[in-house]
Amino acid sequence: MRTEIIAAAGIVAAAVIGVRAMDAREAAAQGSELESMTVRAASVTPSGASGWGDEIRIAASADRQFYVNADVNRRTARFLVDTGASYVALRDSDARNAGIYTSYTDYTYPVHTANGETKAAFVTIDEIEIDGLRIEGVKAFILKDEQLSVNLLGMSFLSRLESVEARKGELVLRG
Repeated sequence: MRTEIIAAAGIVAAAVIGVRAMDAREAAAQGSELESMTVRAASVTPSGASGWGDEIRIAASADRQFYVNADVNRRTARFLVDTGASYVALRDSDARNAGIYTSYTDYTYPVHTANGETKAAFVTIDEIEIDGLRIEGVKAFILKDEQLSVNLLGMSFLSRLESVEARKGELVLRG
């Protein structure tokens, strides 16, 4: 009887470890897509946006990138618009300012950034708003400040807009 109990406990432990490994691999696959790439424009489908019909025009900066101030849970943060990033990536200090708190143990998702490979925390942000264009329930990675020089406004936000297009030195976001 004792051998059967030990064997059953071993099977349960192996199953738990297997499920956690599969979850980690899935998160790693999602996180590896965070690496920044330059993409000219993307067509996206609407989902869960308010301020529908609004249009925001963002002029290119001197480095030909598009930067925007966005409210994360009603706290302003600076973002680089990055259609090559699958998810929004938020610096830990900006996350805390927006009331999003993580602990050391939350940083379990491997991600690749311009600064190399690191670990990130995966969260759902209540809302991100740019000049009245608001998206709720945005999936995001939180990275330590030294691992991310600027917040990235990735596709977990942009794909929920009506459209995103770059033309003549400006980026047009339509809600």
